[in-house]
Amino acid sequence: MSNPDKTSVGIHVYVYAYIESMGDLSGKTVLDIPSGDGRATNIFKKQGANVISLDIFPRKGKTYSSKYGDMTESLDIDDNAIDIIICQEGIEHVPDQYNLLKEFNRILKKGGDLILTTPNISNIRSKISCLFTESDMWKRMPCTEIDSIWHIDEQSKKFYFGHLFLIPVNHLKTLLTINGFHEIIYKKTRISKSSVLMGLFIYPFFLISNILAFFSYTKKNQHINMSIKKKILWQRCLLNLSFTTLFRKHIFWVCKKNFDHDDVIEDINKMQEKMSEDIVSEREIIKK
Repeated sequence: MSNPDKTSVGIHVYVYAYIESMGDLSGKTVLDIPSGDGRATNIFKKQGANVISLDIFPRKGKTYSSKYGDMTESLDIDDNAIDIIICQEGIEHVPDQYNLLKEFNRILKKGGDLILTTPNISNIRSKISCLFTESDMWKRMPCTEIDSIWHIDEQSKKFYFGHLFLIPVNHLKTLLTINGFHEIIYKKTRISKSSVLMGLFIYPFFLISNILAFFSYTKKNQHINMSIKKKILWQRCLLNLSFTTLFRKHIFWVCKKNFDHDDVIEDINKMQEKMSEDIVSEREIIKK
């Protein structure tokens, strides 16, 4: 029996349908990291794109070749040089996900897209499983040194990890936001049937608990403008309650770079300065 087409397996079928829907990409530069066996690289090339393929295990072949690239280190790519980054099933292997997204922001042109996929540990099945076993699936044990270290470099003694850094949707959303990715399209992936089955019984509890948390937390952080605060918190509440979050097996987000990293830092500094001023004022009132 012949092997199935790799582009029709798991998350890949959704990603490649999306790439093909992007149409002619002539003149666009794409970074594929980790590029693996080159399945995304080859489809981008068919669309006319110039593709840079990087992986910690580079390959050389007749139809596909890649170069060494480590997502835990700075990439040898100029600032604002890339139109599209595709990072499939990669971010969950990286301990410092903030710096990875910061690096993506650096090399991506403003208005460019980051196509990001990762296993979804925010669906209902994973939430319930984690409650009992601290694992995203009840058939698995929690992460251990047995299965969480996939490779050790013989020279540097550096660890390369497995799925040790699976990330919930709101953590990922926050890391993307503070790295300048503010406009995100949430794509649908394969349905988790067990999540749907459990959701029939417990979705109302998710709904009530998230709405109560929203109203309770709007009373916090009084230094933030109320309309801005409500907008951000409500977006997160909807993300928690989204069927795409609760009933899908994978996260598949298309994230646009709206701001350079320095612009985001400036905005956050302004917010922190206002908070500091409020704290000083409160202390002065107490002294009086």
